[in-house]
Amino acid sequence: MWPTFVQQSHTAAPAFHCSTCTCLLSARLVHMRQRRFSARVSGAASSAAVARDSAVKSHSRYWRRWRGFGIASGCFVLCVVLYVCLGNSIMFQSSGQQLQRRRPGKYPVLAERDVVALEVATSQVANLATLPTLNDLVKSAAELGAVYAQVLEQVVAAQEVEDGGRVLRELGVSQNHLSSGCSSLRRAADVCYAKLKAMLLQEAHAELHMAPTSLVRTTYGWMLGNIYLYSAVLPEYYLLRDDSTSHALVLLRSINVLSWSPRVHTVPSSEMREPRAAVATYDLFNWSGGAACRRGLLSHVPHAKRFCESSFSSWSAVARRVAATYEELIVLHPTYAPLRLHYAISFAFLAMDTAADVAAGGTQALEGHPAKALKVIRSDRSKLERTYRHADAAHGPVLALLEAFLTPVALRTADQDAQLVAALREWGSCAEAQAALLEATSWPGGVFPGEYRAPLLRDAQLLHLLAKAQLHLGDDHAALQTLRLCL
Repeated sequence: MWPTFVQQSHTAAPAFHCSTCTCLLSARLVHMRQRRFSARVSGAASSAAVARDSAVKSHSRYWRRWRGFGIASGCFVLCVVLYVCLGNSIMFQSSGQQLQRRRPGKYPVLAERDVVALEVATSQVANLATLPTLNDLVKSAAELGAVYAQVLEQVVAAQEVEDGGRVLRELGVSQNHLSSGCSSLRRAADVCYAKLKAMLLQEAHAELHMAPTSLVRTTYGWMLGNIYLYSAVLPEYYLLRDDSTSHALVLLRSINVLSWSPRVHTVPSSEMREPRAAVATYDLFNWSGGAACRRGLLSHVPHAKRFCESSFSSWSAVARRVAATYEELIVLHPTYAPLRLHYAISFAFLAMDTAADVAAGGTQALEGHPAKALKVIRSDRSKLERTYRHADAAHGPVLALLEAFLTPVALRTADQDAQLVAALREWGSCAEAQAALLEATSWPGGVFPGEYRAPLLRDAQLLHLLAKAQLHLGDDHAALQTLRLCL
């Protein structure tokens, strides 16, 4: 039995072994298949994940690119907007700063109480001019005029700013305000002008008639105040309002006051004069060190002081101011012949009138001035009959004398000498020539009705013209014989 068992066991063992091996092999094959399948599955899953990650990363990079581009574009647009806004802000601020540079703090204001005080002072002087009342009026008018000039300057500058009128509204200045201020200043200037005209021309019943010869520096201050209002303050308002009639009138009156300057000088009393002794006098510009503007009545008003230094500090300054003012008047009345004649005379003598300053080193010499003056004179002569209106009878002869005065002897022609002879024969005597050239006349054509007109020439100017004519024609020329008393 045992052998049988052993035999059976030996016989069954291989079979069992085979079956076991078969099972193991099958299991291994199954396992390997599973691993391969799972490997394939995991490989496919991993490839899908990689593809998915790659797609996500690519999508992320794409959006990052576009997001960066969007941020850059937004920054660019924002910078452009900020640049435009900042530029406009800077332009507005610069405009405002230009308006504010001329003022330390607030906008200049015409206080109502100052205007009322000026009107009261004007009424007092209009009734009776005394030394203190006229002094107070001139000072008050100049002080208020300086503020008014600043206000006008701000208004003009504000009108030029393209901000919809914002700066102009900030000024708080109405047209009624400007108009009332101008009216008060104009009345003050006109009252002072009337008083100065009476005392300087020695009119009957003139108040303070001794001031031009006994209170020279005081009179200088009064004249400066009047010229300042007529030349530097009121014209700006009339220019703003385009009122050419009033503009021309105030300029004309400023010239008149300037023309009266030679009448202001000291006159020693007859008791103090010694026989054959030189008469010691001084005029309104005879201030020590040229301090007329620094020590005068209006030296505390900066705007008036600057005007004084440029226009009323010496005879040369007066000559330049007169010529410049005639130029302004010609712009307002371009075809009015009398203004052309006055301008030609003032311009022709400008180099001579400023010679004292040039000799003292005060100003530059007027290079080429005679040629420029000759051009003005010849242009006027060519248009005298065809273009200009209301010419004086002396207009043509005076232009001929001025041309001879400015032309060197070596450059004269026979035709020019013939014109000079005809001009000299316009007057039958020295007295007739003096009456036409040295005395005040009226303005023809009704352009300036009732207004004073300064003489065409001064004594010294007439003498210079006749002396040069004598040099051109010879001492014994027949045309000079009737004017011999003027030489």
